[in-house]
Amino acid sequence: MPDRVVVIGGNAAGMTAASRAKRLAPDLDVTILEASDFISYSICGVPYYLSGQVARHQELIRYTPETLLEERGIRARTGVVAEEVLAGRRRVACREVSAGREFEVEYDKLVIATGYRPRLPSIEGCGLANVFTVSRLEDGLLIGDAIERSGARRAAIVGAGYIGLMMAHALRQRGLEVLLFDRNSHVFSQLDDEMAELVQGELRRQGVQLHLESEVRALEGEGGAFRAVRVGREQFPADLALVDVGVRPGTGRAEASGIPLGLSGAIDVDDRGQTQLPGIYAAGNCAETRHLVSGKPVFSALGTTAAKQGRVVGENLAGRRSTFSGTLETSIEKVFDLSIARTGLTLRQALRDGFEARAVQISSRDRAVYYPGSAPMHVRLVFEKRNGRLLGGQIVGSDAAAKRIDTLVTALTAGMDLRQLSQLDLAYAPPSGTLWDPILIAANVGLRGH
Repeated sequence: MPDRVVVIGGNAAGMTAASRAKRLAPDLDVTILEASDFISYSICGVPYYLSGQVARHQELIRYTPETLLEERGIRARTGVVAEEVLAGRRRVACREVSAGREFEVEYDKLVIATGYRPRLPSIEGCGLANVFTVSRLEDGLLIGDAIERSGARRAAIVGAGYIGLMMAHALRQRGLEVLLFDRNSHVFSQLDDEMAELVQGELRRQGVQLHLESEVRALEGEGGAFRAVRVGREQFPADLALVDVGVRPGTGRAEASGIPLGLSGAIDVDDRGQTQLPGIYAAGNCAETRHLVSGKPVFSALGTTAAKQGRVVGENLAGRRSTFSGTLETSIEKVFDLSIARTGLTLRQALRDGFEARAVQISSRDRAVYYPGSAPMHVRLVFEKRNGRLLGGQIVGSDAAAKRIDTLVTALTAGMDLRQLSQLDLAYAPPSGTLWDPILIAANVGLRGH
């Protein structure tokens, strides 16, 4: 009888684990349990659906339960909540969302891929109608319906992180007035302040009303529906609110089932994705991993990390011995006309983690200045003072930031220092770059004081 593999969670990590295991070991009996109505979708695509750049939400979905079974031989049961892992009996206690029916599913090997959950601030009004978070495809559909139904013209966004910035862009493109609130002095804490200021300039240029160093005291409503944001004694009316004050690993079911957590608060796993309980794996945003620069355990909310962890777990389920080395927390997002990219550690993070670090920042061009479409590119490098070892990088500029950040990812992975970085034989042609690439310029500027 083939091993029964049960996967809790049907998106990036869970879907990748299930698919990889089934591909390598076709005899495995693989079932996915998913609490929502959808599997295998792109949460990153939700802002583009709301902006109108993606016409139909179905375009964000790769598989349905029917096509997954037909094409890959994997069963997916949607609308099923995994309430508890009964590890001693190798069963999962489940509940159907619609009917409330309770039942158990047996497994030989279990994968927990429950993703992340949005954090909600401890303020009044988060439960009002027309107050949203964005962590599931259903959230995007609800926001779109609310805009259409109410004819919303003004949106308040609480929190200027990844999602907050993307949603500010999306809703402005849709024609809404956008107010963006954050208690910090700068947007997007994954950048150093000097780089964040460039992003703030673009937001203001595009008409986003920034309210920084603004502690939201309450979301106020009327008749059970959101009507305004309260900051101190000031009230800012709006038709809907989006809350993005961070996320946490979705570990509730695992913790309640006695599956140990790591120092980061995510599920403790080894480099194969194995938890401390036999036969139980965890992957994705609910599972801990290691930062490749600091070496410290971290919780990563990135889909790229989740997919890689899921692939490793899938290979181990199929009998291979596969390991995951860790993450650099590399990301890139488009906010209006700027691409914002980062990898490794910011200067603030490096100092916090005990490195004797410094940073350099330069402004250059993404291609030859005389070539049509040439645009500014800003590069910031973080490195160790004593030996010039690269610790991280940030790039703000045109779409060409993607090429440059991936160069820095490779350099970080290889453990390069500034001198090695400055000698990289990078490609050059006027339509594609400059004779001295912005990365090379930044590395040479760093070497001056080293």
